[in-house]
Amino acid sequence: MEKFKQDPICQYLDLKQPLIVYKHLIHNLLKREIIHPSGQRPDEMWFGLRKSKACFGQEEFCLCTGLNMGQLPEGFANNNEVEHDSMLRRIFKGKMPTDEVLYATLKKMSFEESEDAYKMLNIYMMSQFFGTDDGRTTTIPVWFFSLVEKEDEFKKFPWDSYIFSFTLYFLKDVLNKRLPKLRGEEEKEEKKMNKKKNKKSVEEEEMEVKVKGKGKWKGK
Repeated sequence: MEKFKQDPICQYLDLKQPLIVYKHLIHNLLKREIIHPSGQRPDEMWFGLRKSKACFGQEEFCLCTGLNMGQLPEGFANNNEVEHDSMLRRIFKGKMPTDEVLYATLKKMSFEESEDAYKMLNIYMMSQFFGTDDGRTTTIPVWFFSLVEKEDEFKKFPWDSYIFSFTLYFLKDVLNKRLPKLRGEEEKEEKKMNKKKNKKSVEEEEMEVKVKGKGKWKGK
């Protein structure tokens, strides 16, 4: 733990409450996305908040996370090579664990295994906070294990850039797929269609009444 406390990610252990994703806040921000009139970089998103404009970019993200920012190494996520004596092979027998399995293993570690425990704690923190969608079923990426064996490289890795890249991708993907719904356009269209249907139903009822009325008159 003393060694881990020197790492940047240790700051997350000081959180007084669990991390909460405020979905409604994100929803309302996405509804207000704008294209900056002066132009913007592809790694930025801008939002109109009344008369103000707010930017969500890597620099803003870095201020929030406090993690390393920089150029991501080329092909880093495809590095599936692990040494023969690596922790992945020795402890997990080469089988990729989930967050849940990793944490259960970490709790059983002895003092003699402190070096492996330190590596495992780093992996767990990165994966738990930023890596996988479901810690019970989604396995931790192989490259996490490859990188953690090189302690200096793991510490220097631009985690902020990595996390920001898929956060930005997720937000833009949501906008592309759900933009009409986010801006209430689907709801407006649905109301418009319902209005047309109701109008048509009323007209059909009126026509039916007229036809029935004529039939009775002819019968007389």
